[in-house]
Amino acid sequence: MEIARSLIDELETFSTPSILNGLKRLGLPVEKLETMDRLAIGCMAPGLGSRCGLAVTRKIATRRSGPAGGGLQAGPDQGLLAVPGPRFLVVQNVGDWRGPVSCWGELTAHINVALDCRAGVTNGPVRDVPEMERIGFQTFSSGIGPGGGHVDLLAINEPVAVGGVIVNSGDLMHGDAHGVVKIPKDLAAGLPDAIRAAEAREQTLFAVCRDPGFTLEKLAEAMKQA
Repeated sequence: MEIARSLIDELETFSTPSILNGLKRLGLPVEKLETMDRLAIGCMAPGLGSRCGLAVTRKIATRRSGPAGGGLQAGPDQGLLAVPGPRFLVVQNVGDWRGPVSCWGELTAHINVALDCRAGVTNGPVRDVPEMERIGFQTFSSGIGPGGGHVDLLAINEPVAVGGVIVNSGDLMHGDAHGVVKIPKDLAAGLPDAIRAAEAREQTLFAVCRDPGFTLEKLAEAMKQA
C-alpha cells in the first residue's frame, strides 16, 4: 500500500503517544500496538522531536576480531534508495550487539540525511550522538558506545527484529522521545483525524479539571459525553 509523502509529513507532527491514541480510537486492540521494547531501545536526541518514515531494513554484525571487509559489498546508499522517502532506517545487529562496536555515527548520519532518511533505530549502540543531533538525524538505540571495530552488512531490505518488533522494508515507522512504533498502513489515512478527535476529547476533560468548581461527578459526566 502506497503512503503519500504528505501524510507521512503530517503524521510526523504528532507525538508517538498521540499516534497510539489515534490507533486505539480507530479500533486497533491494545495488544496489537507494535511498540519497541523501551528497555531495549531509547531515544538518543529527544530534542529533535518526532520522526516518521518508511522502513529501510538492514541486518548487520558488529565485531572486534578478524579482518575488515566481511559481509555484503554494497553501495553507499546500502539499500536506502529501494524505498521511497522519507525513510526510517531499521537495523538489527546479530553480532556482538552488547559490545562496544557502534552500528553507526556521524558519517553514516550525514549520508542518511542526504538520502532523505530522517531517523534510524538499532538494537546495538551508536556514537557521535551530539554531532548526529546537530545535523538532525534522529537515532534510537540500545545506548551509546565508542565504536572501534568492524560492521559487516549481512542483508538489505529483508525482515528484521528490533526491540521485539518485526519490521519489513516499506513499513511505516514513527518515533520520538517516548519510543518507536510501527503504524499499520491500512489505518494511516484515518489516523490524523482520529488523533485530532482524541485530542479534542482530552481538551474537554482538561477544562473540567481546571474548573474551580471541579467535582468527580462533573468529570464522570464529561467522560460519558466526550
